[in-house]
Amino acid sequence: MSGTVRQIPVASHPDAPYFLRVDWAVDLGAGFTLALSDGCTAWIGEVSEDEVTSEASDMAVDRERYVDDLHRALVEGEDRRRGGGGGGGGGGGGASGGGGRKTKKENYSFHLTPDHSRLSYEKTCKGILTPLGSVELQPAPDPVQLNRELISQTLKKGAALGSLNGQLREENRQLKREQQRIVGELEQHVHHKEALERRLYSRFVTVLNQKKAKIRGLRGAVRRLQRTGRSEEEEEDGDEGEEERRDQQDLSGDRRREEEENQPVALSQQQTVLITEYPLCVCVCVCVCVCVCVCVCVCVCVCVCVCVCVCVCVCVCVCETY
Repeated sequence: MSGTVRQIPVASHPDAPYFLRVDWAVDLGAGFTLALSDGCTAWIGEVSEDEVTSEASDMAVDRERYVDDLHRALVEGEDRRRGGGGGGGGGGGGASGGGGRKTKKENYSFHLTPDHSRLSYEKTCKGILTPLGSVELQPAPDPVQLNRELISQTLKKGAALGSLNGQLREENRQLKREQQRIVGELEQHVHHKEALERRLYSRFVTVLNQKKAKIRGLRGAVRRLQRTGRSEEEEEDGDEGEEERRDQQDLSGDRRREEEENQPVALSQQQTVLITEYPLCVCVCVCVCVCVCVCVCVCVCVCVCVCVCVCVCVCVCVCETY
């Protein structure tokens, strides 16, 4: 059994405060009971399930929509328009969700006959007045007891709301503490990240300087090898030039001898000396060449190769006279 107590404005009695209690079993569509009190006198009424169905048929609207309008008019009222919406207990949660779109455009009002025999409720939407129904009221057999029940139920509801408010405040404090803790941890993580970045940067600079020094050393070694190779090539070129000069000298000597031999013999009165002996020379030369190549790779993509070749020639000459 669910129920709520709320104060309602009665258009026919604007100066008198009225308190309305609504009780239902499953939902308002299955029937409900009303209790109306002005603080001194109390009245009760009941609406059956058949009456709810009949009212929905007379209005030519869907039954669920009509029940939703009843819930907003009798249970939620002004609390829903202020954003509260929660006075209906467990049975009104489903009905309250369906009409949240219309709370700003719908107004609900109550009318009470002068003899307090009937209470009617209406909905005003976009200037159009729509009757939602009415209930026949009877004087309560014990209005004092009914008022006590209304006050007791109101106090229980207030206590429950106070307890809920305390729980929400405690949760709010816990959330604030959790937020502060998370912010502190986040700041620590930021500091640790910055310190780690500084350490990594210093290590990177050290490694980079070492690599630069190593590259400079390799470049120096390459230049030394290049200079050594050029000097050895110059020495070899010098040896070859000396041998060429010797060969040229030998060729020029052979040519002079041939020219002398081919000159005509002049008759003279001097005594002729006959030369019957002449030299014959045989030369054998053996040359051995050795090549050494050195390759140096810098930064993987640049390789410098230096090749040094050394040639050794041995010549043996044998001369005989005939």
